[in-house]
Amino acid sequence: MQDVDKGRMLMGSLHGDHVRLAFAQENEKKIIYDMLVSPEVINLMFDEKHSAPTWDEFNEEEPDDYFSGNPNKHGNYMLINVKEETIGTIVYSIGTGKLNCAELDIWISSKANLGKGYGSEALNLLMNFIKSHYKIKTFIIRPWVKNINAIKAYKKCGFKEIEAFNPADYYSEEKIEDYGEGDYGVNETVNLIYKLE
Repeated sequence: MQDVDKGRMLMGSLHGDHVRLAFAQENEKKIIYDMLVSPEVINLMFDEKHSAPTWDEFNEEEPDDYFSGNPNKHGNYMLINVKEETIGTIVYSIGTGKLNCAELDIWISSKANLGKGYGSEALNLLMNFIKSHYKIKTFIIRPWVKNINAIKAYKKCGFKEIEAFNPADYYSEEKIEDYGEGDYGVNETVNLIYKLE
């Protein structure tokens, strides 16, 4: 795990050794959507049974305050930059359940940038930022069971599979209906947890 002081916050972004995370702004929402449905990686997250959202659905469902360009106590989308290239996005949502936690999601838009450690560095930067700013030490990420390489990468970062996932620990009663079963349903969502010391 990367030390908190290594994840410096400068001018609306977090800086690591190779990765810079920039708080996304409203005019970058379409860029983030396009990375989500990039032809190179779309099959890692979606199929006929679990279809990708349309642009209109994504635009409607994702909260505008996640694209303010500044840290937000509810959550943020962030652009993952390596050198001068935007290679993906990472998002956090502060939990509303019994546990003080944050849910993370991440996607890299090109296979050329997978397996290079950029995702791991982005996760570590973001988790340390959330710990230092919001005093949260518990994180969940809920990938598709078929996204085997992502699951391996998350476990390499220190995430562990939750034996008995209780949605009420992570979501309010109002949100359990939408998020409790995960994006892929109970049988195809892998529930992973990471606890910082």
